[in-house]
Amino acid sequence: MNTHTASLPTAKSSRRPLLSRWLVAFLLGFVSLFLMFFLGESFGEPAMYIGVGVFALGAQLFLSRGHVAALRTDWPVILCLNFMLLLSMVLCFTLEHNNPGAHLTALVMAGVAVACSYAGAALAALIARNRTPAI
Repeated sequence: MNTHTASLPTAKSSRRPLLSRWLVAFLLGFVSLFLMFFLGESFGEPAMYIGVGVFALGAQLFLSRGHVAALRTDWPVILCLNFMLLLSMVLCFTLEHNNPGAHLTALVMAGVAVACSYAGAALAALIARNRTPAI
């Protein structure tokens, strides 16, 4: 029989503070803006939509990993991640008065980025729920 009764280490939360996640999300938003410009100018609009969508899904999965309620509670992080794309959409609407094609492109891009970010949060929550042992 084991007589060694050392105490178990206390569980520490692996969750990063909210402010640091906001800062990382905002910096990743800058990367997504440059990715949008690079893919859109080099390979066209379909590649831009796919690339930014995959980037938003992966970035939000990284930011929300290990959080069971990420879909409900990480909406400020999602807004920070997509802030630059949403700002570029607003600028496109205000500055491009006579170009409805640019309006549609900006609107679809913002929708794809936000939808893929929410999909990343949902995937992170699903993975965290599957890894959490049942009590």
